[in-house]
Amino acid sequence: MKLTKYQLFWLLFSMEVGMTLMLTLSPTFKAAKQGAPLAILLAILASLLVTYIGVKLSLLYPEDTFVEFVPKIIGKWLGKTLIFVYLLLWIAVAGFILRQYADFVHMALFVLTPLWVIILFILLVILYAVHGGIHIVGRCSEVIGPLILFNILLFRILSLKDLHLDRLLPLKPTEGWIPVITGSAPAASFMSESVMIVMLVAFLTDKGKAVSSGLWGVGIAGFILLNSVVDLLMILGNTVPGKLVYPVYSISQYISVMEFVQNLDIFLVVGMSFTVFIKVSIYMFMASYGTAQLFHFRKWRYLLWIVGVLVFAIALFPRNVDESQIDFSGFWKNVVFPIFLIGIPLLLWMIGSIRKRMSKI
Repeated sequence: MKLTKYQLFWLLFSMEVGMTLMLTLSPTFKAAKQGAPLAILLAILASLLVTYIGVKLSLLYPEDTFVEFVPKIIGKWLGKTLIFVYLLLWIAVAGFILRQYADFVHMALFVLTPLWVIILFILLVILYAVHGGIHIVGRCSEVIGPLILFNILLFRILSLKDLHLDRLLPLKPTEGWIPVITGSAPAASFMSESVMIVMLVAFLTDKGKAVSSGLWGVGIAGFILLNSVVDLLMILGNTVPGKLVYPVYSISQYISVMEFVQNLDIFLVVGMSFTVFIKVSIYMFMASYGTAQLFHFRKWRYLLWIVGVLVFAIALFPRNVDESQIDFSGFWKNVVFPIFLIGIPLLLWMIGSIRKRMSKI
């Protein structure tokens, strides 16, 4: 299984755009209000730093995946324990992503369809793709990524007539920088999922392009996120987006050109489905392939179906939208983001770099 630098770029771009646009802009506006663009800018910088750390960590052992090189850095038993925790986390995250997606689609299109049906159908498609290997998911991203980008550009063009430039000022909120920093946390925590690159660099054909592919993928996704925040600010002002569950979806319903081009929200739902497909596919590949490496199973694809059952069960676990989106997002932002996405990779990079230098002395 091999990935090209372009596939890595589109994988990161595709997985970063959808869920971040849907789930993080409302809490960002709720906290930062007029400072939402500055908050997103801080989130982009944080995610680029996390991506850089992940790539540099992987390049310490470029032929090994995260599961293989962590024991080399911190020792066999501690390393395997840490990997096991990450595997559980990846499985849980995949389940919650599917549930968040199902909640959105259920609200937008299929109100009378049971949630488990929506989850099951998208999960079966994901299992089929991941069974072929990460390179198949990479090839899918080369088709899906440009389609997502085209959809976003289309919405951007059609919403130009509704923009009010005067609503952009002042850029700095009167409340100061604390709301801006607080508002940056949701988007930063979602975009920092790019740290999963630690499981992908080993499959890259041209590892010298890992840094540029990773940073460009995350950077362009961040630029689109920033444009979306600016659009929301100019169309709805600085308070209304914070009161909406899915502000971007609401904007898509608002678009009307000459009362002829309308009801474009279906394109947003399709784009969301594409991004969830890529994102969950990566998580499920990492969980199943990583588990096989940890426990020395030769057929990682057999484990994929077990992981699929676990992900399906986790997706059905939340009792309502509050648990699947608000409670989980709070746990993700306050626990997973600082510890598992920033702290541990940074610590591993520092220890690994020191050990590499000491081995050369």
